[in-house]
Amino acid sequence: MRRKTLFIFIGLLALLSCSEGKRDGQLLDSIEQAWHLCETSLPEALVQTESLKGSAEKSSEYTRQKYNLLTIRLRDKLEMIPSSPDSALQTMSYLEGRKNTIDKERAYYYLASAYRDLKDYPRAVSFFLKAADVAEQSKQVDTLIWQNALSQLRNLYMLQLNYEEELNVAKQSVELANQSGKNLGCYLMDVASAYKHLNDTLQCLQYCDQSYNIIKQEGSPSKYGRILSSMMATYSDYHQYDKVDSLLVMLCCLPAEERPQNYELCLAKYYELRNQTDSALVHYKAYSATDNLAGRYEASAGLQRCYLQKGDYRQAALWGQHLYETNETIIAQRAFEQTQRARDEYRYLRDQEAERAIVARDQRIIFFSVIAVLILLSIVLGLLAFYYFRKKRFMDELTDKDRMLEQKARINKELTRIALMNIATDKADEVLTHFRNIAAGKARLNDGSWEGLMAAMETLHPDFLETVEGRMNKPMQEPLLRTICLLKIGMKPAQIAKVMDAKIQTVWNRVKRAEEMCGDLLTVS
Repeated sequence: MRRKTLFIFIGLLALLSCSEGKRDGQLLDSIEQAWHLCETSLPEALVQTESLKGSAEKSSEYTRQKYNLLTIRLRDKLEMIPSSPDSALQTMSYLEGRKNTIDKERAYYYLASAYRDLKDYPRAVSFFLKAADVAEQSKQVDTLIWQNALSQLRNLYMLQLNYEEELNVAKQSVELANQSGKNLGCYLMDVASAYKHLNDTLQCLQYCDQSYNIIKQEGSPSKYGRILSSMMATYSDYHQYDKVDSLLVMLCCLPAEERPQNYELCLAKYYELRNQTDSALVHYKAYSATDNLAGRYEASAGLQRCYLQKGDYRQAALWGQHLYETNETIIAQRAFEQTQRARDEYRYLRDQEAERAIVARDQRIIFFSVIAVLILLSIVLGLLAFYYFRKKRFMDELTDKDRMLEQKARINKELTRIALMNIATDKADEVLTHFRNIAAGKARLNDGSWEGLMAAMETLHPDFLETVEGRMNKPMQEPLLRTICLLKIGMKPAQIAKVMDAKIQTVWNRVKRAEEMCGDLLTVS
């Protein structure tokens, strides 16, 4: 009788175990369905994940960790920045010890994403590399996670200004996309961006064209908002306006919630390059309040350029100051992001926060002190103006006002010069590189090339053009002036003939005349 009872008890335990294993299997299938729903329908994924919460809490440790990884994925999709990497680290530590390589790959990826959101880029790079390595060495992989890991690595290398590694990883992404047939247009554009950072215009446009054609053939631009935006900016920079117009139509047709975050910035750049300054100002201002530091920097720079073009130097100086402040913040942030985290991360962040508070306090003190001085100065100047108004005649008053206006103009000019100083030299060097590429047959003249050269000469040799024009008794012809500028940057007559598409004899005649007029000024510095 006892033996029979024992057999019955063992049978019941076996049945319960089988039943529990079956429930776990069904729950794991549901978790996997919710995982894939994150790509196609995030609201449905949220609903299904919430419905599985109660069952997951009562299931096995493995199932609970799989559910935790799903919730981490959802928070990442919703762009919710974690307060710490602890949750992702705990899940990774458990799944790392199991044989399922897909689980390892996913756990590594989302731990890296947590470190990325916390600006701990060295650790983020390390775990994104681990996710890619696991995928590369295994037959069972989550291809989309693999592709995303490579894409995130490319972005992190770009932030660290490591453009060679950015290009290598982007090319790996293209190879993987060719194999999987997924998101090839996105990864081709990543390669184009890397070549753009390396100043390789021809390769950049080649990959950009490939991406453009693939996305256009696919006919579903809604999932490519960010890529279309980047592509539009690239084509705008290289003045290929027919493709810019086509991309603008595609972006405008997207619903507002599907448009990329920098949509307004793209429109502003487009209108600026089209010389529609008023329209550009509207969109730059709309984007200037973005939370993204790099976006605020570009918006401030664009507003400054537009106001300079309109001749409103006061507003240009104001946005130049915004540009300077944003640039300082970006520099400080990059320095912080490239620093290895201390062992006690909480103390490190607390000290950084305290330091930022002190700096902010000092900045406020300086700001209000300057405002107080300016107010006091304004009052003194006002009293002086009123005094001289009573003491002098009308013409004397006009003379004083002219003097004050000249002084303000000089102040505005100096403020503008300071604000532009950080970017002017780099821009000038880019222009000279562009002309040397034209002479070498690697690029072509565009609508703004000569204006860019004149601006570069003003930046690198401020008094050169004015001195040259002062030596002429009559207005200088444009070809001769351009020849003089090309000589100044060190070009030979044969190179000048290629750039200006002129006969060599004609160029020699211009060079001879240039040397007669201003040979002492043509020394290459």
